[in-house]
Amino acid sequence: MKIIVLQGMPKTGKTTTLNLVYELLVPGGGGISTNRQPLSGDPHDFSDIILWNGNRIAIFTMGDFSTYLANAIYEYDRQNCSLVICALSTNTPKIRANNAINQFDSVRINKTIADDHISEHQANTTDAQTIFNLI
Repeated sequence: MKIIVLQGMPKTGKTTTLNLVYELLVPGGGGISTNRQPLSGDPHDFSDIILWNGNRIAIFTMGDFSTYLANAIYEYDRQNCSLVICALSTNTPKIRANNAINQFDSVRINKTIADDHISEHQANTTDAQTIFNLI
């Protein structure tokens, strides 16, 4: 299993970006959602396994709670997902989540931060396309 991690400080657009990735896969990319479920915390947080081009791709957007993310990663591995795309908040060490991530082939992407030169929308869209290109 491979993991793509979008990491950054809280409230920088990680969940929004992963929702954009979801839209690129379902319905834009022809992927099939198997069971999109809301997660506690941010009302935009969700988990799902998507069937896309013969692969099982899991998305887990709630990266603020280390144990929940670690448990999700192990569960997706048990469900034979080929790829997990997740958020990871970097405001605290997240030891359990990082231990889980490090057991698999992983790519970490630092969340692009909006500033005077790039809007929040541009930052999120660019990061979503970067992730999509890695799938």
